[in-house]
Amino acid sequence: MKEKLGKQIFKDTIIFFLFIFSIELIVRFNTLSVFIGWPILRISLSSLIIALIIGSIISIKNSLIKKIIASLLSIIVVVYAWVEINLYFYLGFFMGAGNAEQGTKVIDYIKEYLNAAKGTTYLLLIPFILILIYYWFLEKKLKVKKLNKTVYFKFSIEKKSQKIFTYFIVLIIIILLSFIYYCSLKTNFMQNELQSTNNISLIKYPENSNLSVSQFGVLVYGITDLNSVIFKLNYNNDYVYTYINENIKSHVTDYSRIIDDYFWNELISSESNNNYNNLNKYFINREITPKNEYTGLFEGKNLIVILMESANEIVINEELFPNIYKLYSEGISFRNNYSPRNSCSTGNNEMTVITGLYTINNTCTANTYKSNTYYQSLFNHFNNTGYSTSSYHDYAEFYYSRRIIHPNMGSQVYRNASDLGIKWSALYEEWPSDVDLIEKSVPYFINDEKFMTFLISVTSHQPYSVDSEYGNKNLDRLTQYNYNKPIKRYLSKILELDAAIGLLMQKLEESGKLNDTVIVLFGDHYPYGISNKYLDEIMNYDLINNEVDRTPLIIYNSEKEAQQISKYTSLIDLAPTILNLFNMNYDPRLYLGNDVFSDYDDRVIFADGSWQNKNGFYSSTNGKFINSINNDNTYNNEELIQINYEINLKQKMSSLAIKNNYFNYLENGLKKYPIIAETLETLIEE
Repeated sequence: MKEKLGKQIFKDTIIFFLFIFSIELIVRFNTLSVFIGWPILRISLSSLIIALIIGSIISIKNSLIKKIIASLLSIIVVVYAWVEINLYFYLGFFMGAGNAEQGTKVIDYIKEYLNAAKGTTYLLLIPFILILIYYWFLEKKLKVKKLNKTVYFKFSIEKKSQKIFTYFIVLIIIILLSFIYYCSLKTNFMQNELQSTNNISLIKYPENSNLSVSQFGVLVYGITDLNSVIFKLNYNNDYVYTYINENIKSHVTDYSRIIDDYFWNELISSESNNNYNNLNKYFINREITPKNEYTGLFEGKNLIVILMESANEIVINEELFPNIYKLYSEGISFRNNYSPRNSCSTGNNEMTVITGLYTINNTCTANTYKSNTYYQSLFNHFNNTGYSTSSYHDYAEFYYSRRIIHPNMGSQVYRNASDLGIKWSALYEEWPSDVDLIEKSVPYFINDEKFMTFLISVTSHQPYSVDSEYGNKNLDRLTQYNYNKPIKRYLSKILELDAAIGLLMQKLEESGKLNDTVIVLFGDHYPYGISNKYLDEIMNYDLINNEVDRTPLIIYNSEKEAQQISKYTSLIDLAPTILNLFNMNYDPRLYLGNDVFSDYDDRVIFADGSWQNKNGFYSSTNGKFINSINNDNTYNNEELIQINYEINLKQKMSSLAIKNNYFNYLENGLKKYPIIAETLETLIEE
């Protein structure tokens, strides 16, 4: 007997609900420490809504087509969920549609990607296999007992009018469940009061992928993320602006920075664009941090900034890496520094160092907004004071469009491996030598009267699970260490980086420029592709929370005595710190980090809104504060709410500024006034 349409939709809905909800529970089990909570109810509702839609679609097809569609949908869901879980373990984040281009690069590192996966992620295969068995082997054999006719509204005859009525009832149910789902986003008792972004905003603008998955599940995150990318949705800025503190006043002292805002206020008074208005009001009302005893410590000296690829605190090893250790032990070393992971860590963290902005988590910001300009960037400040600026990288433009990005950020000259004559390979396991980077790049800037140079290393890039030239080059120097092979290959590559830094020091000394040059070293991220169990063999702290993101940050000058900084810092703090040390005429309000030598409440802010300081770690996705070991200081809920709102505001306004190319707008807007070219000193005299 032919099944009634209502029964058919009912069965398919139940099967797909069990399938989707099981997938969501497995994702949650693998990625979140807090498994139970109100989000589970919300995820069950969304699973039921999606299952109803799928059940309605496949009920109108014949048996074979139904099996094919059901199988294809199941494959898409499982593959998507599995990829997202393992990207979380691999990169620390769920991938957004805006990062799809970068996500395809994982194909190059498939072995490392698979090694980073937990065995429990393969639990996803269980519901997948079961749903295939049901549709291909069991559906015809299983018959549902006749249910009460009142439940199905007497669907005893398959007629067109009755089909329409059936789908109408299903639509009503979907609308009703969607309304209940919406209420779950608004109802107070289903909210985490500590959550930095409320659920209504989060579902509209899911830039915080980790938080979104924790609240809505991986499928709803994927749907809402795709929607925000396609329709280019922006924040409700009135909501954001609620938390801006206006008219900050400070007592004027000898250390005060005197900045005349006349022309900026003129620009604000004539601006009608809502986004620019909110950004103007936000930045102009931020605190102008004063100068301090470190202001101008390196004024007039040269500057070399070095991005150390995949370098975390493993590289602080006197025996293995004497050159890095020399700079670390004799320079200004930051003992609690972090390079927060995000979905495009090298490009995004590099951009953060140069601009002092938080990047947008669900897109590879540097590439997506490569046409933006930033007049407040490090390069531009050094340009404005007569330095020659340049940047160099010993690889091609395969990952990041630096040939566009760096000039737009102010670098007068950018040269990659091809420009420098460095041999490079398209094979994923082979990367050029950082020694060659120094050898080829230094002649371009060493004889300039004053130079500011940005060097981007690459030798220590993954993979570490396969043989490679530099992964194997120094293995004989590591025989006495009882480490696994991937760790040894990683250390072998870092030895090449250390040799490059030694060569740079030698060339600076030979040219007589060593004393007049400041060297800044920072790691872009921890070594992706090495599993935590391997890293735990060599790292001297537990791999909990975001401790894996600890990276070296060093500021070295041969004439400056060694100093250790215990404040909690991250790469967002580097630009304002450098500008203060070089006594640049900069506006600290335009940088969302802090000059480390100023007086402020130090904490590291991670891309998902989590944060770390001396008191402990706040997890944004779990909504909990975890005290540090042997620390009794804690925060009450009001304090946590205030901190989280401030963090959320910073990240949102940074995102809005980047999306609207705000600093290009601000620069051009101020230039509309002819007198803007006059110096601050002239204005004060008048």
